[in-house]
Amino acid sequence: MRTAEGQDKSGLRELVLPSLLRACAFLLCVAQVSCQTPRPDEASPTPSILEPVIAQTVQPPPLTPTVDYRLKPDLWRDMRLGFDLDHQLGQKRVQQELSWLRRHPDYLARLQPRMERFLGYIHQRVQARGMPSELALLPIVESALDPYAFSPGGAAGLWQFMPATGRRFGLNRSWWYDGRRDPVAATEAALDYLQMLHRKFDDWPLAIAAYNAGEGSVQRAQRRSPDGATFWELPLPRETRAYVPRLLALSALVDQPQRYDIRLPTLARDIPFSVLDTGGQIDIAIAAEHLNLDLEALYHWNPALNQWATPPSGPHRLLVPGSSAAKYQATIAQIPTDARVNWIRVKVASGDTLSHIARRHNTDVASLRKANNLRGNNIRAGQGLYIPKSTQALDTYPPSRNRRDATYVVRAGDSLWTIGRDHGVSVAKLMKANHVGPRDVLRVGQRLRVPGGTDKVIRTVNYGVRRGDSLAKIAARFNVQVSDIATWNQLNVQNYLRPGQSLKLYVDVAAGD
Repeated sequence: MRTAEGQDKSGLRELVLPSLLRACAFLLCVAQVSCQTPRPDEASPTPSILEPVIAQTVQPPPLTPTVDYRLKPDLWRDMRLGFDLDHQLGQKRVQQELSWLRRHPDYLARLQPRMERFLGYIHQRVQARGMPSELALLPIVESALDPYAFSPGGAAGLWQFMPATGRRFGLNRSWWYDGRRDPVAATEAALDYLQMLHRKFDDWPLAIAAYNAGEGSVQRAQRRSPDGATFWELPLPRETRAYVPRLLALSALVDQPQRYDIRLPTLARDIPFSVLDTGGQIDIAIAAEHLNLDLEALYHWNPALNQWATPPSGPHRLLVPGSSAAKYQATIAQIPTDARVNWIRVKVASGDTLSHIARRHNTDVASLRKANNLRGNNIRAGQGLYIPKSTQALDTYPPSRNRRDATYVVRAGDSLWTIGRDHGVSVAKLMKANHVGPRDVLRVGQRLRVPGGTDKVIRTVNYGVRRGDSLAKIAARFNVQVSDIATWNQLNVQNYLRPGQSLKLYVDVAAGD
């Protein structure tokens, strides 16, 4: 029998001993686990799929230029994320184009102002259609992103549409407007065309080649080649054989500029313009006044405009700088319809024709017919006609019809008086601007400065004469005079042209049809 004291001690042992034993067991387990912890150079055992895995949050490093150029939040980064083409760096032709880009490291830097205007918008439209982002670089290859670019073959605009191809994809051309120079319309047309070509050839390099040479050229090359021949194996025109590699090389450079020791110009992702629906024709000066924009700046964003107003038959839109589309749209909507274009009524004089009246009032025959419900061109003396008229003097509308100092090339039979009459400039102003006297003899081919003359958007075109060409055909194609071509190239108009002969032309690419 235990005493009370013994019972107390026994109870204490019963309470303390199990606790001590559990503590010792715990310490032994800890020591065992510590001894089995792998060294840093040993592989950790693979956990069982039944064991819970605790995710560990890792904070990324700060975005600094020294981390990775791909992480910079700019337009180039966005484009790289959408790159999907094989840049074919093993192809000799691609390497040749890359070598050119490396030898001209300032090429893209010179294009920065144009890229800032258009490249973000073009990339957004390419991205919206799920197309490879490399295609957004195509206008750099086509036109150096110059909306006034004009090729010897007659292609125009950012995407270099030929007139027939432009009409095929809805790019209207008129006295008022050239859709090939419209950044919005031409981009949609070009992407429509490229998607159609990709559906036809099921291959992006072939689609891009067909965009340059035409689908017929690519199909003929395929018929002359073994089945399954790739772009690199087809007998395509020389220009096209360089065209696709040029795009791939440019894409490779944008993808990895550090690899080629090229510094890309900084480009923001934001689109620097908004598109406004004008709801109908509007005088550009009226639009600029209500939108509180500089008139020249408004023309700067709308290179498709040839005249003082938007085209009467559309598209009824304006590009405006900035992102305040809602504010601008509300302002345009408040302008009454009858206050958007000024109209005058004239009486037809004996001997007048619609074309004479149109030229006299700086409009076109189609607009006169539409405004006066005329089915044809027949008019009669005494008849009243409504004519759209600019609200301001034409010399206030830049750039396509802005009155600035222009250059005139003297032709046979010219005199200071005839030149001044044709340009609305006095002989005294011509003499002062050119430091010539009233009795000085003008030489054919001499260049005169015409103060306040009509400024034109002139591009130099090096044209290669083709079989069947004549001076008259070339002059009609580029809307210049035969005598001008002869003067510019020191030709005798009686002599025949030779196929392959090179001619230099000075073409006003902003002149309406």
